[in-house]
Amino acid sequence: MRRTGIAAFVACLFTGAVAWCDEPQPVHVEERSVVGDPVLTGCTDCVDCLEPTSCDSGPLRHWLSENPLKGFTFGHSKWLDVGGSYRARHHRETNMRPGTTGGLSGVDDSFWLHQTRLWFDGELNSRLRFRVGFIDAASSGEKHPSRSREVNRHDLYQAHVNALLYEGEGTLTARVGRQEVRYGSSRLMMAPGWANRRRTHDGVRFIYESDDWEVNPFWIRPVFRDRAHFSTFDNSNPNQQLYGIFSTYKKLENDKLDLYWLAYDLSTSEGGSRYDTLGSRYYGGFDNWVYEFEGGVQLGENSDDTSHDAGFFTGGGGRKFASILWQPELWVFFDWASGDNTVGKGFHHYVPRAHYYLGFMDLFGRRNLEDLNIRLTVRPIQQLTLVAWCHFFSLANGNDVPYNLNMRPYAGLTAGSARSQTLGTELDLLATYDVTEQTQLRVGYSHFWAGSFYDTTPGVPTNLDGNFLFGHVFYRF
Repeated sequence: MRRTGIAAFVACLFTGAVAWCDEPQPVHVEERSVVGDPVLTGCTDCVDCLEPTSCDSGPLRHWLSENPLKGFTFGHSKWLDVGGSYRARHHRETNMRPGTTGGLSGVDDSFWLHQTRLWFDGELNSRLRFRVGFIDAASSGEKHPSRSREVNRHDLYQAHVNALLYEGEGTLTARVGRQEVRYGSSRLMMAPGWANRRRTHDGVRFIYESDDWEVNPFWIRPVFRDRAHFSTFDNSNPNQQLYGIFSTYKKLENDKLDLYWLAYDLSTSEGGSRYDTLGSRYYGGFDNWVYEFEGGVQLGENSDDTSHDAGFFTGGGGRKFASILWQPELWVFFDWASGDNTVGKGFHHYVPRAHYYLGFMDLFGRRNLEDLNIRLTVRPIQQLTLVAWCHFFSLANGNDVPYNLNMRPYAGLTAGSARSQTLGTELDLLATYDVTEQTQLRVGYSHFWAGSFYDTTPGVPTNLDGNFLFGHVFYRF
């Protein structure tokens, strides 16, 4: 009954928004990357692009930002592009290898991650395109078990078709098959480029795009990583599904507006959870000032059949100093995600872009968390980008606990066990050098100063600080 009401509310909301936005307005569309993405100065593929909306959603837009071997023609008006990439990344992790607890764990490790990808893009006619992509993700030299996002041997990670269904004042496209997904800021849905094993989904997306709107209804299932059978392609996870509508209104003078309903159903041996997130995001800028605001309410049912009521909010502002040496850009953000007096019933972050918004060390998931953070980006030369990003983490609800990226409570802590809400401070430093359009070098260092939570809370594995040093070389063709 609740979900039926939510669906009706969403329909009314979008109908009203379209009616309001269809009124004549003296506006000018200006494409700008308002949030920026200092972590990736050169897109490694479409899901790493800086565009604030779904960067791969355009029905006739090329799906690659690389320069592949392309233009192989066959038949009448058919063509095929071939592209690929290789990335080698070294990790030195101190007090942060997940172990059995996640987060600060007291476990150290040093290892290499290797990622090799090969993909084929093609066009059969003016209305039908396809993409097939393969991946091999490997880890070597580690002393402890790999993370789930680090290994995926010889797998099919993309295989979908784009069918142009309608072309008039706008275009309507269906994308069917295995695909990577990114919506909006990617705080809730994205295939993160950082992960060695890239996240992908099986399902269908409809993409309507006009001068004013981009509307994306979708239904997808995450692809399940089969640890036991690396010799076979991974299958869809039958116990999870995501669906909803993500829309962007583009015809504001300097800004854009996202409106979305995102649903996430999970089934486990202990029961099932269902979440509906109604959210919006407003972002833009003027005169070198930039800003972003996003938030939403999350309703549904928890695994014990109790009602789920949660929410999240992000607000930030900054300024670009384009005329100053090194062109600095400074942002200040505040992130909040609700907790609960019962463990596991706070906000759920779905399938987000990890290793970005909440620190490069990936110590915390977006649940029961507050994060005041400051980011400075400079470019001494065109090819070199430097980033300094500082986070001040604390618990949103002192009766709840911190959560790992998988939404499990840190170290198995129980409600009321936290003796302090001060989690600590993380400083992330990053240098990226684009040698050529195809080759990139990157090195990063992060340090986490453990707060009083780790000194006073019984059951935590350590109260020592954490360190993370990494470097990568990336090549694409």
